[in-house]
Amino acid sequence: MAYKQSTDIQDNETIRIGSVKFEIGPYGGGYTDVGALVDASFKESWTDVVVKSDNAGIIEEGITDHIVTITGTWMEINVANLGIAFAGIGTSATVAAAPVSITDEAVLLTDYDLTEFTYKNGDGSEVDSIVVADAAAAVVTYKRDNDYVVVTKADGNTAIARSNASSIETASALIAVTGTDTITLSAGAFDVNPAPGDHLTLSGFIAPYTANNRVVTVVEVTTLDSVFTVSETLTNAAEGAGVAGTITILNGGIADGATVYADYDYTPLTSRTYTSGGATSKTARIVRLTNTNVAGKTWIMLIHKAYIGDGLSMDFPADDDRNPVPCPITLIGKIDQTLTSGAQLFSITDTQDTT
Repeated sequence: MAYKQSTDIQDNETIRIGSVKFEIGPYGGGYTDVGALVDASFKESWTDVVVKSDNAGIIEEGITDHIVTITGTWMEINVANLGIAFAGIGTSATVAAAPVSITDEAVLLTDYDLTEFTYKNGDGSEVDSIVVADAAAAVVTYKRDNDYVVVTKADGNTAIARSNASSIETASALIAVTGTDTITLSAGAFDVNPAPGDHLTLSGFIAPYTANNRVVTVVEVTTLDSVFTVSETLTNAAEGAGVAGTITILNGGIADGATVYADYDYTPLTSRTYTSGGATSKTARIVRLTNTNVAGKTWIMLIHKAYIGDGLSMDFPADDDRNPVPCPITLIGKIDQTLTSGAQLFSITDTQDTT
């Protein structure tokens, strides 16, 4: 006997498929992805409160002990993450090795995308003593925040990118070169004033002045907003010596697609440590669970104030068992009374079901 279909799917976008990214961080924000895990779970619960009268039945119903329990099993047992999750109970630390010097690491810089250095500090901080040049036998040593920017990524890798080529002067017919080293704007002011040591890219000069289309280094800003000298020897050119009579000057001297050469020092680790015992106060955490669908849209469950709910547990399998050591984790989300009543425990933000 066939069964009759009782209904149709009302909204495909509300069918949630897939796992979650599990992130933990200090109360107030800042998250660390705890990596591979199994059996991630979110459960809201409370205790019912019923107030009864002797002669008028139930006069009030409510709840107390409103909490959220977040569980999962870590497959990546990371000492640093233990320190984050068990903050207040246990502490993670690093033991540094001797610094290592890297010389002339070739780094390709495309567009304004970040490119990571090959090595990183074991504690996840920015590598030290960064020097970036145009070649292994440097002709130009580039200037941080003028030619390139440095970012320390969430995974602890140090990365660099070309600085945004902001305008010093764009398509101006009022720029002249005099004294073979002085660039003058005859009226108005530069969009941004260069500073001594800055590298600038000149472009637009036509023959016989095309040698001026190059990177120059500012020596001195002799007249604020309109005149600066450079260390390079240029060809004198009157105003209007550019394509369509105009010249452009951009901040930064690293061309798109250029390979630069970086020196830096990094400090690896000899070990990581986690210690526990004696501390008696748990530290509040924030927890975020993110499900991302194939379209890149998210379902995010944010628990505002959570505390570790159980101690460290690791069951080691037999040598011939190829499954990794499991490490269960439990966090208990509790009411955050600094937030508005009705929104003190958790929030859900859904960008998947928006049509």
